[in-house]
Amino acid sequence: MAGVSQATVSKALNDSREVSEETRERVTAVASGLGYRPNAIARSLKARQTHTLGVITNDSDGLFTTAMVRGLAEVASENGFGVFVCNSYDKVAKERQHLELLLDKQVDGIVLIGYKVAERGAPASPTGNTPVVYLYEYTTAVRAPCIVPDDEGGSRLATSHVLNLGRRRVAFINGPPTYEATHLRLEGYRGALRDSGVAFEPDLVRVAPDWNQDSGFRLARDLMQRGGPPDAIVCANDELGAGAILGLRELGRQVPGEVSIIGFDDRSFAAHLPIPLSTIALPLYEMGQRAAEEVFRGLAGEELRSEIVRVPCKLVVRESCGGLSPS
Repeated sequence: MAGVSQATVSKALNDSREVSEETRERVTAVASGLGYRPNAIARSLKARQTHTLGVITNDSDGLFTTAMVRGLAEVASENGFGVFVCNSYDKVAKERQHLELLLDKQVDGIVLIGYKVAERGAPASPTGNTPVVYLYEYTTAVRAPCIVPDDEGGSRLATSHVLNLGRRRVAFINGPPTYEATHLRLEGYRGALRDSGVAFEPDLVRVAPDWNQDSGFRLARDLMQRGGPPDAIVCANDELGAGAILGLRELGRQVPGEVSIIGFDDRSFAAHLPIPLSTIALPLYEMGQRAAEEVFRGLAGEELRSEIVRVPCKLVVRESCGGLSPS
């Protein structure tokens, strides 16, 4: 219909410099009129690349996955790649099923996303030479870059912030010890105290049995009713921080006048509490970007190293600490 050979059609649709602009326009106009689309499967067989990445998350609630996938998908798109996202619901059999399906579709890279930072084993099915990256979890079972947030650095940042505001009796409400993040965030808290020459007092630390507001409410009240109450409370997540604000308000304590409170995670509700909560933002979007970049390094022929990459967290200042700009 365009009056040219099949070879010229192929060159025109692939933007080859071997055809004139006039011929290219004629061919593309005919292709558009016919609703013709090049066969991506055939192209991928020839190029040995499908320009797709597979993502498998075990975060059944999708709490943090969406932001990480957004960052990953943006880098993929910039490189002309699409992304398939699957959820294993933390079931090995489901992960194996998804892996085999994605590998059957010849995806060029795999990203495995966890729902909490913790060590896990090898992928549920062999991945051959396909580059694999772990995100929000890590492994020592296979050679793979592992992208996680810098929980210790984030907690150090939170504690340093209230110390820089002049607070000296800084308490810490931690989450359940079964989470690796709680140990790292406690270390960050202790490190910031040490850096500022403030003695660590074990009696100013409370451990919540879960991550919810009820625990933050109860433990904050407990801290304030002891001898020598704190003038700041660092909370290991925003739910605990929100509960702490409510607990102190019920006791008639002023936040941030008497007590600064800071959380961790930067959940969507943190900015909309009766007293907007200062917090530490997890670098989820940036972690997704970094995971995609690691995949593309592997596709470029670089040998992927077994390493844990800790991405820095960010301080988000709101009203609950009393400082309206980072110190």
